[in-house]
Amino acid sequence: MVNKKLSGYLLLLLFIFCGEAWSSDYDRSEWLPRWSDSDGNCRDTRHELLLRYSLGPVTFTRANQCKVATGLWLDPYTGNFYFKASDLDVEHIVPLKWAFDHGGAYWPRERKRQFAEDPDNLWLVDDGRNQSKGDKGPDQWMPPYKPVARIYVQCFMAIVEKYGLQPTLAESQRFQSLAHET
Repeated sequence: MVNKKLSGYLLLLLFIFCGEAWSSDYDRSEWLPRWSDSDGNCRDTRHELLLRYSLGPVTFTRANQCKVATGLWLDPYTGNFYFKASDLDVEHIVPLKWAFDHGGAYWPRERKRQFAEDPDNLWLVDDGRNQSKGDKGPDQWMPPYKPVARIYVQCFMAIVEKYGLQPTLAESQRFQSLAHET
């Protein structure tokens, strides 16, 4: 009887201390409440990427040059070129929800934010493709533009390794297979 009582108390204590983690649901705002302006030049992460990856001259929406309006970008998922910044989304190669489900749920907020704004994990892509991908990994979604498929998987795997995320054995095997396809 004592053991059952003690076990019950231990379970209650475990639930009190760990219950929040057990019931924790994905909340995007813990990862990315908004894009930051880490260098204080009035351009947030999105506009820094638009400026950095434009293949041609950019124009801005205002004289203060904070927000990019036009440029020339190649979407790696489609192979199409885009001229309007508004046609592009900043894409997380490893989606935030995928990271949450594979070990990131227990990261401190600072680590989640670092992951969400890591340039190694960000591409500019057609907004429709970004939405079609959602929170899927390469085992469930691949870029429609075949020449980039292998690079996408290799980038995905590098980010997973960089952050110590834990894909399932089946996912790992599938990623390895996709990374070596020609």
